[in-house]
Amino acid sequence: MNITGIIAEYNPFHSGHAYHLSCARRETDADYVIAVMSGNFVQRGAPALLDKYTRARMALSEGADLVLELPPAWSCASAEYFAGAAVCLLGQLGCVQTLCYGCETPDSSLYAKICAILLEEPPLYRRLLHQASRQGASYAAAREKALLALLPATEQADAAAILKNPNNILALEYRKAIAASPFPLKTHPVLRKDCGYHSDSLSGTFASASAIRTLLYSYSRHARKTAENSCTKQTSGLAQQDFQTLARIMPDAALQLLCGYHRQYPFLYEADCSQMLHYCLIKQSAEGFGTFADCPQSLSNKICRSLPDYCGFDAFCQSLKSKDLAYARIRRILMHILLDIRKDDYERWRSRLYVPYARILGFRKESAALLGHIKKHSSIPLLARAADAGKILSGRESQAFFQKHLFADAVYRALAAEKGGQVMKDEYRQQTAVIR
Repeated sequence: MNITGIIAEYNPFHSGHAYHLSCARRETDADYVIAVMSGNFVQRGAPALLDKYTRARMALSEGADLVLELPPAWSCASAEYFAGAAVCLLGQLGCVQTLCYGCETPDSSLYAKICAILLEEPPLYRRLLHQASRQGASYAAAREKALLALLPATEQADAAAILKNPNNILALEYRKAIAASPFPLKTHPVLRKDCGYHSDSLSGTFASASAIRTLLYSYSRHARKTAENSCTKQTSGLAQQDFQTLARIMPDAALQLLCGYHRQYPFLYEADCSQMLHYCLIKQSAEGFGTFADCPQSLSNKICRSLPDYCGFDAFCQSLKSKDLAYARIRRILMHILLDIRKDDYERWRSRLYVPYARILGFRKESAALLGHIKKHSSIPLLARAADAGKILSGRESQAFFQKHLFADAVYRALAAEKGGQVMKDEYRQQTAVIR
């Protein structure tokens, strides 16, 4: 059985994702495609636009056979931890042969050279990295400067292009994670056809998830300001022109799922975390924030000093930003505080291949044989229902990891209820998505 894995967020699912799924199946000759997808919180340090079950249905409707959840401890982590956890989740299934990922720059021997330096960390690299960091550069900027210095001058421009693009950086981290893991996964890159990761263009048939979120956010702000309720059931709250734009850049099934979701629940953005985050910061301020994942003591001190002037998630991130701390990293750290993700959680679970179970969000009914195949080969249990965790997960540590997982989902439901007034089903009442 030839099985290919994909790592994604689908926040939300669009035509570029459908293209990637199609290429993954065709170009790797896969019998089945498994998607490891971020749950209710995503790597940019924000709640997902739509809940994880709706996004899983989007992926299944466009060709994924099985969708597994990347737990929140890793789904809103740095690229290194995000990639490491997702790779180890696929690897522990024991039957995935290939990881297929998208990238902006065609794969080349240069990726291999960069990965080799990052894995080996030769003395000169470490010295240059430390020197750049001491001069106030962010970790990403310091790493780029140290890496380029170790490459021939003729390759530095191409390497810089690779290191400046989020999808290329993830591609590097996937390759690095595989090389450092006990799992001999093959890699298969697909050149992205959609706009760049941060592009706000909505022209043509491909657009970034970021552009779609911006469009939906703009409409939401306009709707709130005008307090109008002129939308039809078909557009589920979207202006007709926005609906037509989305129809061009999203597969029909995914768009219908998005509209159906929006009839019941609000789309969530980082700003929606503002009030709950403020409470968490106040509650923790006496002890400081140095125990939370990826939070240096210098940032903990700055959070405490800046807390009296807190006036919202985004503004607070901006007030904490500095040359050596990038905005994206600060967002993730604040999300770790909100979700109670600690440094000792990272240390403990990195040493144990990151995840102790494979949480099933959904599968295609015609692909049920895949589940039986995984059960025969996997070194971690498949968890389809939260109610089964007590008997399926062995050991206090695995149970504690799952409780953190449940806590993050409860936070997401609370955010949605506060914004939209509708209560989502909790994890014990959610049904695994099954597409026939």
